[in-house]
Amino acid sequence: MPSKPAPPFRLASAMKSATEAVTKDWTRQRKAEERDRNAKVNRDLRLNRSERVTIRNAAFQIMDEGYARASKNGTLPTNPRQIYYAVRREILERTGRDTLRSGYFLQTLLRDYMEIYDCSNWDIVWDARGHFTEPHTQQVIPLGTLEVRQYVGERPMLLGPAVNIDSTVLYTTKGPENRYKNVLFIEKEGFDPLLNAAQIAEQFDLAIMSTKGMSVSASRLLLDRLVERGVEKVFVLHDFDISGFSIIGTLATSSKAYRYWNKVTIVDLGLRLADVEDMDLLSEPFATDDDWGAITRTLERHGATKDEIEFLNGDRVELNAMDGEQFIEFIKRKLEEHGVEKVIPVGDVLKGHARRMIEKSLMEKEFAKVEKAIKQRAADIELPDDLQQLVEQELDDDPALPWDAAAANVVDKLLKV
Repeated sequence: MPSKPAPPFRLASAMKSATEAVTKDWTRQRKAEERDRNAKVNRDLRLNRSERVTIRNAAFQIMDEGYARASKNGTLPTNPRQIYYAVRREILERTGRDTLRSGYFLQTLLRDYMEIYDCSNWDIVWDARGHFTEPHTQQVIPLGTLEVRQYVGERPMLLGPAVNIDSTVLYTTKGPENRYKNVLFIEKEGFDPLLNAAQIAEQFDLAIMSTKGMSVSASRLLLDRLVERGVEKVFVLHDFDISGFSIIGTLATSSKAYRYWNKVTIVDLGLRLADVEDMDLLSEPFATDDDWGAITRTLERHGATKDEIEFLNGDRVELNAMDGEQFIEFIKRKLEEHGVEKVIPVGDVLKGHARRMIEKSLMEKEFAKVEKAIKQRAADIELPDDLQQLVEQELDDDPALPWDAAAANVVDKLLKV
């Protein structure tokens, strides 16, 4: 005869015993981990024999949670490495591994996840890997996500305006409007002193952007926003090598890291094979273990000619092969060939600035007449005996103020009495 079903209380008791046994087993294993970090592998093998979780799967399962933890549920900007550390321990526990390479997580897993699941609302601040300089104002913007967002007005400035022009002649600008219409992009850092000495930015009214190799998300974000505000062309200087063609070919192309909203017009200034031959530049040997057939297809896609591909199969030429004079003359000639001109505003902007210059000149002449009397009046005003204490009070009220701004507040209140 079949045996009778166990009474409900016996089933409950059996389930409880089984649960307690598993719980005790898990607890013993966790205690073992505290004695030996490598014991977590044994725990996974004992308790999760049926499935081995991959690093990618584990990362994707908890990426949202990691971002929320690192960014305080999206209320704070976060660095990618903060997300890495927010999920690292759990990924290792889920996969039974001892190591997780940060480069693999940051450059592959995080970027793949953000592309697949549309994390465009995530406020991630990637480190600066280059810089952008306006002509004339000399405002320099590091090519990091936060700095670019501040420059284009998508985030408040943490330290006040990046530039406040108080010049006797310059029209106050911030951004391309009435200041520049083109950008010179250089694939490497280090040319600033030479460009500054030759005043390339000032002569051609163009902004200069340089990066450490391949363009980063921040540089693409910046170019995308600048096009919306009137920038017409981006002129690119690059080494004559495989990487140089990849840079020119991908700069204005959407990727996992950034998706363009606007069409960015790219102009290749070189180096190209014709430039190398024209200036008789010195090449250097180059070898790669990668599939040359795949490289050839990539070079063709990015605009390399048959002769250039043949040259690059064994050699390369850097921008640095040009001496200083060659480099400057090369840039000037190329920009002139493409018709880059000075920026002159039209209509009310130009007329308004001219009127301000007239007002400034008249005010300076009037001030000169009363300057001596004003200085005497200022000297006759007594400063409070407790000036230092008043400044300290201002700083107590607003600890972010510098001492001189606090003193200015005190004086402003004194004159209003």
